[in-house]
Amino acid sequence: MNKPKIVYVQDAMCGWCYAFGRVMDEMQLKHSDFFDFIAVSGGLIVGDAIAPIGNMKEFLKDAMPKVEDYTGVKFGEKYKELVEEGSYMNNSIKPAIALSAFKSILPFRSVEFAHDIQYEHFYNGRDLNEKEVYMELAANYEVDAQDLVNRMNSEQFQKITADEFEHIKKIGITSYPCVLGETEKGIYLLTKGYIHEEEMDNIIASFRQTVEQGETEIEVNNQQQ
Repeated sequence: MNKPKIVYVQDAMCGWCYAFGRVMDEMQLKHSDFFDFIAVSGGLIVGDAIAPIGNMKEFLKDAMPKVEDYTGVKFGEKYKELVEEGSYMNNSIKPAIALSAFKSILPFRSVEFAHDIQYEHFYNGRDLNEKEVYMELAANYEVDAQDLVNRMNSEQFQKITADEFEHIKKIGITSYPCVLGETEKGIYLLTKGYIHEEEMDNIIASFRQTVEQGETEIEVNNQQQ
C-alpha cells in the first residue's frame, strides 16, 4: 500500500517559498515515516508574466525585508545585486522542468531539490535559466548531470511540467506556498501561505491522526501574507 503524501506546491521564483523551504525540509525529516513528501511547481511566472526582474525592483526591495523579518530567512547580496541590475529574466519554466525531471529519478527528494534551487537563486543570485545550476545540484544527489539535462530538454518533461501547472490551476491553487495532503480518498488543502515550523508540525501531525482514523474532514489553515 502506498503511503499518503504531503504535496508541497511551490514555485522557484516565489520568495515566500524560498523561506518556507527550510520548514518543509524539517517536516520531511520528522514525518517521512508515515508520509511521502513531494514538491510540485505552480507556474508563478509564465507566459506574459515573464519579464526582466527590474520591472519588479521596487516591489522586491520592499518585500524582502518583510519576508526576512517574518521568517528569519536571508536574501543574499548576490540576489540583491541581481534585482538592482535588473536585466535577469524572471521565468518559472526552466526550474519547474528541472524539478519535473528530477522527480522522475528521485521523486521523494524533490522537496529538498526545490529548496536547493531556490537557495541558489535567492541567496547565491544564480540564473535559473541556465542548465549549469541544475547540473551542479545534481551532484549533491548522485544524479547524473547530463541525464538530468537530457530529460529537461525533452518534449516529455516540458509537457509534464505544463500539465502540472494546469493541474494546480484547475484545483484552485493560485498562490504559494501551499501544502496538500493526498490519500487514496482524495486531496485535501492543509495550508495556504507561510506557516512557522511548530504550527506546520502540528498541522501535519493532525492530518496523520485524521488519516489513521479514516476521516476525510480537514480543517484548512489559511495564513495570509
